[in-house]
Amino acid sequence: MSMFNRTTALPIACIAFIATCTGCTTRSQVFEGYSNDQLWTAMVATAKAPQYEDWKIVENDVAANDSTRRIEVYRLLKRTLVTPYAPARPEEAEWRFEIVLALDEDLQQPMVDFTARQVTVPAHVWKEADAYFAQMRTRLAPPAAAAVTKTP
Repeated sequence: MSMFNRTTALPIACIAFIATCTGCTTRSQVFEGYSNDQLWTAMVATAKAPQYEDWKIVENDVAANDSTRRIEVYRLLKRTLVTPYAPARPEEAEWRFEIVLALDEDLQQPMVDFTARQVTVPAHVWKEADAYFAQMRTRLAPPAAAAVTKTP
């Protein structure tokens, strides 16, 4: 009889699945037409002044390293969730993530990597990263290539 049977295969498969689905997750976005300095300024400003529609920011610790262009963020959020036919429920969310200014090797354009530094559901990280990138874009002026003026 084989040492690797069903009783050992199932737990190993479950552990592998959980590790794959809940490990540190990274979301990246390329910012064509912007300089590294423009992006770094927007990255730091966005990390220091996040905006949430449905959460209250209780704590927002930001450590930005100018020389490595890396930001470490610890954020604690709270809210009271109110849904129909249910009592109000207090909720808390804790985020630990790293944001790094990098270079997309294929496009040779600046890229921002957003990585969760905790075990969580990847879709939640994607939503947080996409909100961060959207807030960054509102802080940035249109890229130089896109700023076309019309002449009469």
